[in-house]
Amino acid sequence: MALQVGSAIAMHNLLLPDLTFPDVSLGRNETPWNLLSLLFKGGAATNVGKVAERIRAGSLGSPLLERISLVQKIHEEISSALASGGSKETAKTQIERARAFFSWVDRSASLLSVETVESNFLQWTDYLLHRVRVVKDIQHRSAYKGAMVVGDLLDKVLERRVPIISNTRLFPERRKHKIRGIQADKQNLTETFMFGHALLDIVDSLNVNAIWGPLPLRIRLRTGQELEEWSGLMQPRPHWAHPTNSKERFHQMRRLSNRARYENEATFGTRYRLINLRIEAELLLFIGVTGMNLAQAHRLKVRHYSYRSTMAGYEVRDYKNRRQGEVLFNIYSEYKAVFERYLEWRKVIFEGHSEELLFPLLRTRGRAEDMRPHFNRVRDTCKKLRLPFIPPSRLRNTQVNWMLRRSNDADLTSELAQHTKETLLDVYEEPSLQRAVVEVARFWQSRDPALPSPAPGVCNGVPAPIVDIPPEAPQPDCIRPTGCLWCEYHRDIDSLDYVWSLASMRHLKILSLKGFLPSDRGKDTKGARMIEMAIERLTAKLRWFRQSNELRRKWVIEVLLRIDEAHYHPHWYYLIAALEGE
Repeated sequence: MALQVGSAIAMHNLLLPDLTFPDVSLGRNETPWNLLSLLFKGGAATNVGKVAERIRAGSLGSPLLERISLVQKIHEEISSALASGGSKETAKTQIERARAFFSWVDRSASLLSVETVESNFLQWTDYLLHRVRVVKDIQHRSAYKGAMVVGDLLDKVLERRVPIISNTRLFPERRKHKIRGIQADKQNLTETFMFGHALLDIVDSLNVNAIWGPLPLRIRLRTGQELEEWSGLMQPRPHWAHPTNSKERFHQMRRLSNRARYENEATFGTRYRLINLRIEAELLLFIGVTGMNLAQAHRLKVRHYSYRSTMAGYEVRDYKNRRQGEVLFNIYSEYKAVFERYLEWRKVIFEGHSEELLFPLLRTRGRAEDMRPHFNRVRDTCKKLRLPFIPPSRLRNTQVNWMLRRSNDADLTSELAQHTKETLLDVYEEPSLQRAVVEVARFWQSRDPALPSPAPGVCNGVPAPIVDIPPEAPQPDCIRPTGCLWCEYHRDIDSLDYVWSLASMRHLKILSLKGFLPSDRGKDTKGARMIEMAIERLTAKLRWFRQSNELRRKWVIEVLLRIDEAHYHPHWYYLIAALEGE
């Protein structure tokens, strides 16, 4: 199967497919993506910047023709995903993990093709598991994630219905749910607020005059902390101020001259660090307010924005010929001034430059413009301030959970966060102790069987009369104790204290009936009849307790003796004393 070097080069032109990604935008220093190296033994492990040269020189030998169909299918799947709007970062990860898989196959001297790739994959995952359990140079999570990326790609290539990863011995680790203490929610929000305040202080300090002004730039925070930003200029050393000989004086003069020239050179080359710091801070603030994904936010382009007021803030639209365009994002009213100030700052900073991105980070190492930012400038600043860095995913998560708790509407929150309701509840929703306490309190207010009742006993619901309530009986209203006696949700308590309370209430009603005078001498007996019915109802309850068993019979005897001795239940004592005093 081996070919001569000359014939291998000819084969490149005649048989090998185009495995490049011409539509992927790259920086000036980035190597174009190409899967051609996967066709050569040892090509996957070769440095991507040197592999093309080695292929041309023939040092990697001839292409392995049995791999062509497999690599071509992998290329088609990655290209199709990119063409349909897939993430460039995802595609890059897929290529990196595929190279790792092919590199292992090269070392194992196995035959690799469409027909054998499934067996190769299973052996590779066993190798990863060996590294996890025996060699212990990688974590189980890393092994599973790498295998998952390659497995998902092979599932599409082989058109599998059952994921190939399910046939391996690698399993996803169970999510460890941390116990959330009483301060967990407050601590989370406190850190987020501190981070947000620091971002606002950075934004306020990095105005146009400060960026193009003298160095170092001092950023003062509301916490009293102060940062010095030298924007790439070396911080002066103490010994520079006191040269001791002519040579040191010469170097001192040249050093001062270079520093003055650097400081006076108001260009992107000398100020890109400060500009990027503000843009990163603005982007994080934007994500925290809008809840937008980083993948979407950093690709936004500048528009002619128009604002439409809503209950929660503003809908931001693209203004086109007096017609309202689609809603780009929603912001709170307090953020509008911050956002418009940033747009004005951006306009001045990039005046004369054809920057279309809303957050145009300056790339100095030849990286592509559409690569996601890693927020290195903000991370370094947080490290200096000893402040935890809140990544965009956590900002978005905090914003989504805050909105869910405020609205208590999963459908509305999922729509605003651009998720399905299932994804919102399964992935983004975090348990909240404070919210749970409120919900439990509300539940037990309506359902708790231990809620106090105006009458003796407890209540476990809203007032509702029993089915066979007499027409002249008092209606339940959670106010009058007599109404509770005919309520569906009134509950007796099996205790001596409850029986004592029943007997005391019956004694109070007997005293009330003795002093009752109809309003029209015998014609209006409704009030008296209601009191009589209450006495009969209480007597029936006492009778049931007395006849049920020996223990309850002793309770009834005991409480009746207490009533005879004028020893009434504390709940009714003052009412009875008032009537007896009259």
